[in-house]
Amino acid sequence: MQFLSTLEISSDSENKLLSRRELKFVFKGASGLLTRQGAAEAIAAKVGVAKENVQIISLKGSFGIRDLSASAFIYSDLKLCKRQLPEYILTRQLPKDERKKAKEEKKKAKSSSPGTASSSDAKQVAAADKKS
Repeated sequence: MQFLSTLEISSDSENKLLSRRELKFVFKGASGLLTRQGAAEAIAAKVGVAKENVQIISLKGSFGIRDLSASAFIYSDLKLCKRQLPEYILTRQLPKDERKKAKEEKKKAKSSSPGTASSSDAKQVAAADKKS
């Protein structure tokens, strides 16, 4: 892990209400080189937790600076993570191929769910009722 030595934790706080640790940190010289998965691995190794419990919330670079500012949440239980965070943040953590599969499954589930009519279908039904 090449970015482990360049990881500097700037803030580490415990959020007891939501049962998580909230970290803010800086990756020195890693802008454009680091993925969310790599960042999660580096944080997990530095803090000593499982990679699955680390959720990267943001990775931000600045113009002209090679440093990445980031924030992450560390959960003790994955159930809490799935209940508290929006689904799009959880899918960001997946590798690209798994992310595509999850997106396709979501589309299939959305299109195959019965009883969901689009707004154009509802307008057509309303127009047919007016005519009769």
